[in-house]
Amino acid sequence: MSGLHKVEPDQPQEVAFYEGYQRGHLDTSRMLARRSLVYLFLGGFLGSGLLFLAFSAGWLDRIHGEPVVEDPALTQQKPKEYARAIEWAKRFTVGIVAETPDRTVRGYYGEGRIPGQSHIGSGIVVSEDGYVLTNSHVIPANVKTLSVVLGDNIYEARFVGHRPEYDLAVIKVNTKGLVPASLGDSEKAEQGDVVVAIGSPYGLFHTATEGIVSYVGRRSDASNTVVRNFLQTSAAINPGNSGGPLVDLTGRVIGINTWKLNDQDSDTSTDGIGFAIPINVARRVYEAIVASDDRRKDDKISSVPRNLQSSFLGVRVETGGFRPESRKGAVIRDVIYGTAADKAGLRAGDLIVRVNDTAISAFDDLAGALKALQPGEKIRLAYERDGQTHLVEIVLGG
Repeated sequence: MSGLHKVEPDQPQEVAFYEGYQRGHLDTSRMLARRSLVYLFLGGFLGSGLLFLAFSAGWLDRIHGEPVVEDPALTQQKPKEYARAIEWAKRFTVGIVAETPDRTVRGYYGEGRIPGQSHIGSGIVVSEDGYVLTNSHVIPANVKTLSVVLGDNIYEARFVGHRPEYDLAVIKVNTKGLVPASLGDSEKAEQGDVVVAIGSPYGLFHTATEGIVSYVGRRSDASNTVVRNFLQTSAAINPGNSGGPLVDLTGRVIGINTWKLNDQDSDTSTDGIGFAIPINVARRVYEAIVASDDRRKDDKISSVPRNLQSSFLGVRVETGGFRPESRKGAVIRDVIYGTAADKAGLRAGDLIVRVNDTAISAFDDLAGALKALQPGEKIRLAYERDGQTHLVEIVLGG
């Protein structure tokens, strides 16, 4: 029995295979790791050599120095001709404010007073000593006062003369050192030339609109003038643009904006069909008017301009319409948001009756009272609303 021993069962064939597989896998991993280290070393060595060659040859400098090619539409800049022409033309383009006197009329309820109205147009400075060329229809026949707005200043002006048959007029301010307009040659204007109209449409001084010369030598009887060779333009011309310059992209005046085509079947205006008097015609008429002027009349107007920003209340006052004589004051038509009037709570329809110790009977009284005041000055303003009188203190804007 002592010769007997326990026989161990044979290992399954799968186990032997697995152990052999494991040994082979480890050998393969060690081999691949050694090769990776070799490849990494060789790659680093070769990469360093190529980088050294790139620095030596200046390849990297050329790569970083060359700009990225973009879509041309993204890199286009706004043409500067427009900005330069407008900036230059604004130096000699003025706004013109013509005030007419009050009128007393008889109505159904008795006599009433119609306040004087403010007519706003445009003009161009033609001489350094203050002559301004504009349209004749900008200056009402019963004009009471004339003012010229240039930049942030407003100058008192006088009427020199006009030629209604050409719809041209000349006024003058008593000052020196103005920038006169650069007058071009309207005979050289061609259909398709880019032009800019500058003026004061609806009282928005120094507004510029862009278009082209739509037609040269347009004849029209609708203007009621002897001018028969208008420059037609697609640049927008609106009430207040009359008398302002039509300039080319060099800032030279080639025409005086005068009128626009209206739809004869309605009260609406046709867009993009405006007309300008050629500057060659306007120049000859201007010279004829100025030749007969008496410059001694300058002594009758002030040479001291007022700043437009001074005593800025921030209201638009009603200047037209019928009002009973008993209701005196300046009726607010609009209150401009964010201004002194808006902050004080004034509203459209309020009737301003007093500024400090000055009684206000009409628009002229209000304008005169504010002229003497300075920006930042505190005023006491009385107004009527719904039959009640209110008193507020207002700090004028600057």
